Amino acid sequence: MNSRWTPSGKPALEGAGLIIVLALMALLTGLALAYFSHTATDRQLAQASFHDASADLLARSAVDIVVGSLKREIVAAGTMVTQANIQPQRSGDDASIPNLIRRSVRNDAIPPPAVPSFASALSSGPVDPANPKRGEITRARWNSHRLISATANFTPPDWVLVTLRGPDPAPQPSDVVGRYAFAVYDEGGLLDMNLAGFPAWAGTSAANPQPTPTPWQVNVGRKGTIAFADLGALPTPPTSSQINKIVGWRNYGTTKQTATAFRKFSFQLDPNAQQDTWGSYLLDFGDAPYTDPSIYSFVSVPSDFPSNDRTDQAFMTRKELLRLQGSIGFSEDLLQYMGVFSRERNRPAPDWRSLNDRSPDRFPMNAIGLVKPAPPESVTTRGRGNGQGRGNGWNGRGRYRGSIRDILAMFGLAWVNGSGTDKSQLGYWG
Repeated sequence: MNSRWTPSGKPALEGAGLIIVLALMALLTGLALAYFSHTATDRQLAQASFHDASADLLARSAVDIVVGSLKREIVAAGTMVTQANIQPQRSGDDASIPNLIRRSVRNDAIPPPAVPSFASALSSGPVDPANPKRGEITRARWNSHRLISATANFTPPDWVLVTLRGPDPAPQPSDVVGRYAFAVYDEGGLLDMNLAGFPAWAGTSAANPQPTPTPWQVNVGRKGTIAFADLGALPTPPTSSQINKIVGWRNYGTTKQTATAFRKFSFQLDPNAQQDTWGSYLLDFGDAPYTDPSIYSFVSVPSDFPSNDRTDQAFMTRKELLRLQGSIGFSEDLLQYMGVFSRERNRPAPDWRSLNDRSPDRFPMNAIGLVKPAPPESVTTRGRGNGQGRGNGWNGRGRYRGSIRDILAMFGLAWVNGSGTDKSQLGYWG
Protein backbone atom coordinates (compact mmCIF):
# COMPACT_ATOMS: atom_id res chain seq x y z
CA MET A 1 0.00 0.00 0.00
CA ASN A 2 1.23 3.50 -0.85
CA SER A 3 1.86 5.28 2.45
CA ARG A 4 1.88 8.76 0.84
CA TRP A 5 -1.89 8.77 0.36
CA THR A 6 -4.15 10.11 3.05
CA PRO A 7 -6.94 7.97 4.45
CA SER A 8 -9.38 6.62 1.93
CA GLY A 9 -11.95 9.19 0.45
CA LYS A 10 -10.18 12.44 1.40
CA PRO A 11 -8.76 13.27 -2.08
CA ALA A 12 -12.23 12.82 -3.59
CA LEU A 13 -13.79 15.23 -1.07
CA GLU A 14 -11.17 17.90 -1.77
CA GLY A 15 -11.82 17.58 -5.51
CA ALA A 16 -15.57 18.05 -5.00
CA GLY A 17 -14.99 21.14 -2.85
CA LEU A 18 -12.76 22.65 -5.52
CA ILE A 19 -15.45 22.12 -8.14
CA ILE A 20 -18.07 23.79 -5.92
CA VAL A 21 -15.80 26.79 -5.30
CA LEU A 22 -15.12 27.18 -9.01
CA ALA A 23 -18.84 26.92 -9.79
CA LEU A 24 -19.65 29.61 -7.22
CA MET A 25 -16.92 31.86 -8.60
CA ALA A 26 -18.27 31.38 -12.13
CA LEU A 27 -21.80 32.15 -10.91
CA LEU A 28 -20.65 35.28 -9.07
CA THR A 29 -18.64 36.38 -12.11
CA GLY A 30 -21.71 35.94 -14.33
CA LEU A 31 -23.88 37.89 -11.90
CA ALA A 32 -21.28 40.67 -11.74
CA LEU A 33 -21.05 40.85 -15.53
CA ALA A 34 -24.85 40.88 -15.84
CA TYR A 35 -25.07 43.63 -13.22
CA PHE A 36 -22.44 45.80 -14.89
CA SER A 37 -24.02 45.20 -18.32
CA HIS A 38 -27.45 46.14 -16.98
CA THR A 39 -25.98 49.17 -15.22
CA ALA A 40 -24.25 50.30 -18.42
CA THR A 41 -27.53 49.94 -20.35
CA ASP A 42 -29.44 51.87 -17.69
CA ARG A 43 -26.77 54.56 -17.76
CA GLN A 44 -27.07 54.89 -21.53
CA LEU A 45 -30.86 55.06 -21.29
CA ALA A 46 -30.64 57.63 -18.51
CA GLN A 47 -28.20 59.74 -20.53
CA ALA A 48 -30.42 59.50 -23.62
CA SER A 49 -33.47 60.49 -21.57
CA PHE A 50 -31.52 63.36 -20.01
CA HIS A 51 -30.38 64.65 -23.40
CA ASP A 52 -33.91 64.31 -24.81
CA ALA A 53 -35.32 66.25 -21.87
CA SER A 54 -32.61 68.90 -22.25
CA ALA A 55 -33.27 69.25 -25.99
CA ASP A 56 -37.03 69.43 -25.39
CA LEU A 57 -36.55 72.05 -22.68
CA LEU A 58 -34.29 74.08 -24.96
CA ALA A 59 -36.82 73.86 -27.81
CA ARG A 60 -39.68 74.94 -25.55
CA SER A 61 -37.58 77.80 -24.21
CA ALA A 62 -36.75 78.86 -27.78
CA VAL A 63 -40.45 78.89 -28.70
CA ASP A 64 -41.23 80.93 -25.58
CA ILE A 65 -38.49 83.43 -26.47
CA VAL A 66 -39.69 83.84 -30.07
CA VAL A 67 -43.37 84.11 -29.11
CA GLY A 68 -42.45 86.42 -26.24
CA SER A 69 -40.62 88.74 -28.64
CA LEU A 70 -43.74 88.96 -30.81
CA LYS A 71 -45.86 89.75 -27.75
CA ARG A 72 -43.39 92.42 -26.64
CA GLU A 73 -43.64 93.93 -30.11
CA ILE A 74 -47.43 94.15 -29.76
CA VAL A 75 -47.19 95.71 -26.30
CA ALA A 76 -44.51 98.18 -27.36
CA ALA A 77 -46.62 99.32 -30.31
CA GLY A 78 -49.25 100.49 -27.83
CA THR A 79 -52.74 101.54 -28.78
CA MET A 80 -51.63 103.79 -31.65
CA VAL A 81 -52.13 101.38 -34.54
CA THR A 82 -50.63 102.66 -37.77
CA GLN A 83 -49.92 101.25 -41.19
CA ALA A 84 -46.31 100.75 -40.09
CA ASN A 85 -47.03 98.63 -37.01
CA ILE A 86 -50.30 96.86 -37.74
CA GLN A 87 -48.33 93.86 -39.03
CA PRO A 88 -45.26 92.17 -37.52
CA GLN A 89 -41.97 93.77 -38.51
CA ARG A 90 -39.95 91.76 -41.02
CA SER A 91 -36.31 90.76 -40.74
CA GLY A 92 -34.28 88.33 -42.80
CA ASP A 93 -37.20 87.87 -45.18
CA ASP A 94 -37.09 87.64 -48.96
CA ALA A 95 -39.52 88.84 -51.62
CA SER A 96 -39.54 85.38 -53.21
CA ILE A 97 -41.01 83.93 -49.97
CA PRO A 98 -44.04 86.14 -49.23
CA ASN A 99 -45.12 84.11 -46.18
CA LEU A 100 -41.76 84.47 -44.40
CA ILE A 101 -41.95 87.20 -41.75
CA ARG A 102 -38.60 86.83 -40.04
CA ARG A 103 -35.79 84.44 -39.25
CA SER A 104 -32.90 84.39 -36.84
CA VAL A 105 -30.27 86.50 -38.55
CA ARG A 106 -26.88 87.85 -37.49
CA ASN A 107 -26.57 91.60 -36.82
CA ASP A 108 -30.36 91.75 -36.70
CA ALA A 109 -31.37 95.31 -37.60
CA ILE A 110 -35.12 94.74 -37.30
CA PRO A 111 -36.88 98.09 -36.76
CA PRO A 112 -38.62 98.86 -33.46
CA PRO A 113 -40.88 98.03 -31.76
CA ALA A 114 -39.75 94.54 -32.79
CA VAL A 115 -37.15 92.63 -30.75
CA PRO A 116 -33.96 91.40 -32.49
CA SER A 117 -33.21 87.68 -32.62
CA PHE A 118 -29.69 87.94 -31.04
CA ALA A 119 -28.39 85.40 -33.56
CA SER A 120 -24.70 84.61 -33.91
CA ALA A 121 -22.59 84.64 -37.06
CA LEU A 122 -22.95 80.85 -37.44
CA SER A 123 -25.33 79.65 -40.14
CA SER A 124 -27.55 76.64 -39.51
CA GLY A 125 -27.19 75.58 -43.15
CA PRO A 126 -24.52 73.19 -44.41
CA VAL A 127 -21.17 74.60 -45.49
CA ASP A 128 -21.29 72.22 -48.45
CA PRO A 129 -24.95 71.68 -49.46
CA ALA A 130 -23.95 68.59 -51.44
CA ASN A 131 -22.33 67.03 -48.37
CA PRO A 132 -24.19 68.12 -45.21
CA LYS A 133 -22.67 67.18 -41.89
CA ARG A 134 -24.29 66.21 -38.63
CA GLY A 135 -25.91 69.20 -36.96
CA GLU A 136 -26.36 71.16 -40.21
CA ILE A 137 -29.94 71.84 -41.34
CA THR A 138 -30.53 71.40 -45.05
CA ARG A 139 -32.95 73.43 -47.15
CA ALA A 140 -35.22 70.39 -47.46
CA ARG A 141 -35.57 70.18 -43.68
CA TRP A 142 -36.23 73.90 -43.38
CA ASN A 143 -38.91 73.49 -46.05
CA SER A 144 -40.60 70.40 -44.62
CA HIS A 145 -43.80 72.49 -44.38
CA ARG A 146 -43.61 73.33 -48.13
CA LEU A 147 -44.15 77.05 -47.59
CA ILE A 148 -41.10 77.82 -49.75
CA SER A 149 -41.27 77.39 -53.51
CA ALA A 150 -38.61 75.46 -55.38
CA THR A 151 -37.30 78.64 -57.04
CA ALA A 152 -37.30 80.84 -53.93
CA ASN A 153 -34.10 82.45 -52.68
CA PHE A 154 -33.93 80.94 -49.20
CA THR A 155 -31.09 81.72 -46.79
CA PRO A 156 -30.88 79.36 -43.79
CA PRO A 157 -31.41 81.07 -40.42
CA ASP A 158 -28.40 81.69 -38.20
CA TRP A 159 -27.89 79.89 -34.89
CA VAL A 160 -28.91 81.65 -31.69
CA LEU A 161 -26.41 80.59 -29.01
CA VAL A 162 -27.91 80.11 -25.56
CA THR A 163 -26.09 80.58 -22.26
CA LEU A 164 -27.38 80.28 -18.70
CA ARG A 165 -28.25 83.99 -18.95
CA GLY A 166 -30.16 83.60 -22.22
CA PRO A 167 -29.34 84.24 -25.91
CA ASP A 168 -25.94 85.80 -26.57
CA PRO A 169 -24.71 86.65 -30.10
CA ALA A 170 -21.01 86.30 -29.13
CA PRO A 171 -20.58 84.25 -25.92
CA GLN A 172 -17.53 82.47 -24.59
CA PRO A 173 -17.50 78.91 -25.98
CA SER A 174 -17.51 77.46 -22.47
CA ASP A 175 -20.70 79.38 -21.62
CA VAL A 176 -22.83 77.91 -24.43
CA VAL A 177 -25.40 75.37 -23.22
CA GLY A 178 -27.43 75.04 -26.43
CA ARG A 179 -28.47 76.63 -29.69
CA TYR A 180 -31.56 77.12 -31.82
CA ALA A 181 -32.58 78.75 -35.09
CA PHE A 182 -36.02 79.78 -36.26
CA ALA A 183 -38.12 81.06 -39.14
CA VAL A 184 -41.60 82.57 -38.66
CA TYR A 185 -44.23 82.34 -41.40
CA ASP A 186 -47.57 84.13 -41.70
CA GLU A 187 -50.33 81.65 -42.58
CA GLY A 188 -53.15 84.12 -42.05
CA GLY A 189 -53.59 84.83 -45.75
CA LEU A 190 -53.47 81.24 -46.98
CA LEU A 191 -56.43 79.38 -48.41
CA ASP A 192 -58.07 77.21 -45.78
CA MET A 193 -58.18 73.86 -47.56
CA ASN A 194 -60.83 72.61 -45.15
CA LEU A 195 -63.16 74.83 -47.15
CA ALA A 196 -61.54 76.43 -50.22
CA GLY A 197 -62.18 75.18 -53.72
CA PHE A 198 -65.16 73.91 -55.71
CA PRO A 199 -65.35 71.01 -58.17
CA ALA A 200 -65.84 70.99 -61.91
CA TRP A 201 -69.47 69.96 -62.38
CA ALA A 202 -70.11 67.71 -65.36
CA GLY A 203 -73.13 67.55 -67.64
CA THR A 204 -75.94 70.04 -68.11
CA SER A 205 -78.98 70.96 -66.10
CA ALA A 206 -82.16 72.71 -67.17
CA ALA A 207 -83.04 73.78 -63.63
CA ASN A 208 -80.47 75.79 -61.73
CA PRO A 209 -79.90 74.33 -58.25
CA GLN A 210 -81.08 76.68 -55.54
CA PRO A 211 -79.55 75.89 -52.16
CA THR A 212 -81.52 77.94 -49.67
CA PRO A 213 -81.90 80.78 -49.03
CA THR A 214 -80.12 82.25 -52.08
CA PRO A 215 -79.42 80.56 -55.45
CA TRP A 216 -76.03 79.64 -56.82
CA GLN A 217 -75.56 82.53 -59.23
CA VAL A 218 -76.14 85.06 -56.45
CA ASN A 219 -73.66 83.47 -54.06
CA VAL A 220 -71.03 82.85 -56.71
CA GLY A 221 -71.34 86.47 -57.82
CA ARG A 222 -70.97 87.71 -54.27
CA LYS A 223 -68.10 85.32 -53.47
CA GLY A 224 -69.58 85.16 -50.01
CA THR A 225 -67.57 82.15 -48.84
CA ILE A 226 -64.04 80.94 -49.45
CA ALA A 227 -65.53 77.70 -50.76
CA PHE A 228 -66.07 79.59 -54.03
CA ALA A 229 -62.35 80.35 -54.34
CA ASP A 230 -61.14 79.22 -57.76
CA LEU A 231 -58.12 76.95 -57.24
CA GLY A 232 -57.62 77.03 -60.99
CA ALA A 233 -56.53 80.67 -60.71
CA LEU A 234 -53.41 79.75 -58.71
CA PRO A 235 -49.98 79.77 -60.40
CA THR A 236 -49.30 76.35 -61.96
CA PRO A 237 -52.86 75.39 -60.95
CA PRO A 238 -54.08 71.88 -60.26
CA THR A 239 -56.07 70.22 -63.01
CA SER A 240 -59.84 69.87 -62.83
CA SER A 241 -59.39 66.20 -62.01
CA GLN A 242 -57.04 67.03 -59.12
CA ILE A 243 -59.43 69.69 -57.76
CA ASN A 244 -62.26 67.15 -57.91
CA LYS A 245 -60.16 64.74 -55.87
CA ILE A 246 -59.55 67.39 -53.22
CA VAL A 247 -63.24 68.26 -52.93
CA GLY A 248 -64.36 64.65 -53.28
CA TRP A 249 -62.12 63.48 -50.44
CA ARG A 250 -62.97 66.45 -48.22
CA ASN A 251 -66.73 66.73 -48.91
CA TYR A 252 -67.51 63.08 -49.58
CA GLY A 253 -70.77 63.11 -47.63
CA THR A 254 -72.14 66.55 -48.52
CA THR A 255 -71.49 66.02 -52.23
CA LYS A 256 -73.13 62.59 -52.05
CA GLN A 257 -70.25 60.62 -53.50
CA THR A 258 -70.81 56.94 -54.20
CA ALA A 259 -67.39 55.83 -55.45
CA THR A 260 -65.38 53.60 -53.15
CA ALA A 261 -62.10 54.27 -55.00
CA PHE A 262 -60.18 57.45 -54.22
CA ARG A 263 -59.70 58.47 -57.86
CA LYS A 264 -63.29 58.06 -59.06
CA PHE A 265 -65.21 61.00 -57.60
CA SER A 266 -68.12 62.30 -59.66
CA PHE A 267 -69.81 65.72 -59.70
CA GLN A 268 -72.96 65.84 -61.83
CA LEU A 269 -75.26 68.77 -62.59
CA ASP A 270 -78.22 66.51 -63.22
CA PRO A 271 -79.81 65.73 -60.85
CA ASN A 272 -79.13 68.73 -58.63
CA ALA A 273 -78.99 66.81 -55.35
CA GLN A 274 -75.20 67.10 -55.03
CA GLN A 275 -75.18 70.86 -55.52
CA ASP A 276 -78.22 71.42 -53.33
CA THR A 277 -76.82 69.51 -50.37
CA TRP A 278 -73.28 70.85 -50.65
CA GLY A 279 -74.42 74.42 -51.25
CA SER A 280 -76.82 74.42 -48.31
CA TYR A 281 -74.07 73.11 -46.05
CA LEU A 282 -71.64 75.83 -47.17
CA LEU A 283 -74.13 78.67 -46.92
CA ASP A 284 -75.36 77.23 -43.60
CA PHE A 285 -78.21 79.61 -42.88
CA GLY A 286 -80.21 77.22 -40.77
CA ASP A 287 -82.43 76.09 -43.61
CA ALA A 288 -83.14 72.53 -44.61
CA PRO A 289 -81.45 70.12 -44.54
CA TYR A 290 -79.38 71.78 -41.78
CA THR A 291 -82.00 72.75 -39.25
CA ASP A 292 -79.57 73.67 -36.48
CA PRO A 293 -76.61 75.67 -37.81
CA SER A 294 -75.01 75.88 -34.37
CA ILE A 295 -73.71 72.32 -34.74
CA TYR A 296 -72.31 72.79 -38.24
CA SER A 297 -69.30 75.00 -37.78
CA PHE A 298 -66.35 74.51 -40.11
CA VAL A 299 -64.38 72.78 -37.35
CA SER A 300 -66.70 69.79 -37.64
CA VAL A 301 -68.00 67.59 -40.41
CA PRO A 302 -71.70 66.81 -40.89
CA SER A 303 -72.68 63.31 -39.91
CA ASP A 304 -76.31 63.25 -41.04
CA PHE A 305 -75.53 62.86 -44.76
CA PRO A 306 -73.31 59.79 -44.93
CA SER A 307 -72.57 58.12 -48.22
CA ASN A 308 -71.36 54.52 -48.17
CA ASP A 309 -71.17 54.92 -44.38
CA ARG A 310 -68.68 57.78 -44.80
CA THR A 311 -69.00 61.49 -44.02
CA ASP A 312 -66.91 64.54 -44.85
CA GLN A 313 -63.29 64.71 -43.73
CA ALA A 314 -61.19 67.57 -42.39
CA PHE A 315 -57.49 68.37 -42.27
CA MET A 316 -56.42 68.37 -38.63
CA THR A 317 -52.75 69.12 -39.32
CA ARG A 318 -50.65 70.45 -42.17
CA LYS A 319 -48.99 67.04 -42.44
CA GLU A 320 -52.33 65.58 -43.57
CA LEU A 321 -52.52 68.20 -46.33
CA LEU A 322 -49.00 67.23 -47.44
CA ARG A 323 -50.00 63.57 -47.55
CA LEU A 324 -53.05 64.38 -49.69
CA GLN A 325 -50.87 66.41 -52.05
CA GLY A 326 -48.56 63.42 -52.38
CA SER A 327 -51.52 61.15 -53.18
CA ILE A 328 -53.09 63.49 -55.74
CA GLY A 329 -49.85 64.75 -57.27
CA PHE A 330 -50.48 68.47 -57.81
CA SER A 331 -47.48 70.80 -57.69
CA GLU A 332 -45.72 71.17 -54.33
CA ASP A 333 -45.29 74.88 -55.05
CA LEU A 334 -49.06 75.30 -54.59
CA LEU A 335 -48.71 74.39 -50.91
CA GLN A 336 -47.27 77.85 -50.19
CA TYR A 337 -50.79 79.19 -50.87
CA MET A 338 -52.61 76.56 -48.79
CA GLY A 339 -53.24 76.24 -45.08
CA VAL A 340 -55.40 74.19 -42.74
CA PHE A 341 -56.84 76.87 -40.48
CA SER A 342 -60.11 75.84 -38.89
CA ARG A 343 -63.06 78.08 -38.20
CA GLU A 344 -64.93 78.42 -34.95
CA ARG A 345 -68.20 80.17 -34.29
CA ASN A 346 -67.76 83.71 -33.08
CA ARG A 347 -69.27 84.07 -29.65
CA PRO A 348 -68.87 86.74 -26.99
CA ALA A 349 -67.03 85.75 -23.83
CA PRO A 350 -69.39 84.47 -21.10
CA ASP A 351 -68.76 87.51 -18.90
CA TRP A 352 -69.38 90.15 -21.57
CA ARG A 353 -73.02 90.47 -20.58
CA SER A 354 -72.00 91.54 -17.07
CA LEU A 355 -69.58 94.25 -18.24
CA ASN A 356 -72.36 96.85 -18.36
CA ASP A 357 -70.81 98.52 -21.41
CA ARG A 358 -67.47 98.99 -19.62
CA SER A 359 -65.64 97.57 -22.63
CA PRO A 360 -66.89 99.82 -25.45
CA ASP A 361 -63.87 99.14 -27.69
CA ARG A 362 -64.83 95.49 -28.16
CA PHE A 363 -67.00 95.28 -31.24
CA PRO A 364 -69.47 92.37 -30.96
CA MET A 365 -68.75 90.42 -34.13
CA ASN A 366 -72.12 88.72 -33.86
CA ALA A 367 -73.57 92.02 -35.08
CA ILE A 368 -72.48 90.89 -38.56
CA GLY A 369 -75.77 88.98 -38.45
CA LEU A 370 -77.54 92.27 -39.09
CA VAL A 371 -76.43 92.24 -42.73
CA LYS A 372 -76.13 88.50 -43.27
CA PRO A 373 -78.93 86.92 -45.30
CA ALA A 374 -81.03 84.73 -43.02
CA PRO A 375 -78.76 84.44 -39.97
CA PRO A 376 -79.59 81.59 -37.56
CA GLU A 377 -81.98 82.13 -34.70
CA SER A 378 -79.25 81.18 -32.22
CA VAL A 379 -77.09 84.26 -32.89
CA THR A 380 -77.18 86.30 -29.68
CA THR A 381 -75.09 89.04 -28.17
CA ARG A 382 -75.34 91.97 -25.84
CA GLY A 383 -76.65 95.23 -27.27
CA ARG A 384 -79.17 96.42 -29.82
CA GLY A 385 -80.71 94.19 -32.40
CA ASN A 386 -83.82 92.22 -33.26
CA GLY A 387 -84.70 94.84 -35.85
CA GLN A 388 -86.12 97.08 -33.13
CA GLY A 389 -82.99 98.67 -31.70
CA ARG A 390 -83.17 96.57 -28.55
CA GLY A 391 -82.94 93.00 -27.32
CA ASN A 392 -80.35 90.26 -27.67
CA GLY A 393 -81.18 88.70 -31.03
CA TRP A 394 -79.48 89.87 -34.23
CA ASN A 395 -82.15 88.24 -36.28
CA GLY A 396 -82.98 89.03 -39.88
CA ARG A 397 -84.26 86.54 -42.45
CA GLY A 398 -83.42 87.00 -46.11
CA ARG A 399 -84.83 90.38 -47.10
CA TYR A 400 -85.92 90.95 -43.50
CA ARG A 401 -82.69 92.53 -42.34
CA GLY A 402 -81.81 93.99 -38.98
CA SER A 403 -82.65 97.54 -38.04
CA ILE A 404 -81.56 100.06 -40.69
CA ARG A 405 -80.51 102.35 -37.86
CA ASP A 406 -78.27 99.65 -36.35
CA ILE A 407 -76.66 98.85 -39.70
CA LEU A 408 -75.90 102.51 -40.34
CA ALA A 409 -74.54 103.07 -36.82
CA MET A 410 -72.31 99.99 -36.71
CA PHE A 411 -71.15 99.65 -40.30
CA GLY A 412 -71.77 103.04 -41.89
CA LEU A 413 -73.86 101.32 -44.55
CA ALA A 414 -77.22 102.34 -45.91
CA TRP A 415 -79.44 99.30 -46.39
CA VAL A 416 -81.21 99.03 -49.75
CA ASN A 417 -84.34 96.91 -49.72
CA GLY A 418 -84.68 94.12 -52.23
CA SER A 419 -87.11 94.48 -55.08
CA GLY A 420 -88.87 92.27 -57.58
CA THR A 421 -89.85 88.62 -57.40
CA ASP A 422 -87.09 86.91 -59.41
CA LYS A 423 -84.79 85.20 -56.90
CA SER A 424 -82.09 84.74 -59.54
CA GLN A 425 -81.56 88.51 -59.64
CA LEU A 426 -79.12 90.09 -57.22
CA GLY A 427 -81.46 93.03 -56.62
CA TYR A 428 -84.09 90.73 -55.12
CA TRP A 429 -81.90 90.12 -52.07
CA GLY A 430 -81.11 93.74 -51.33
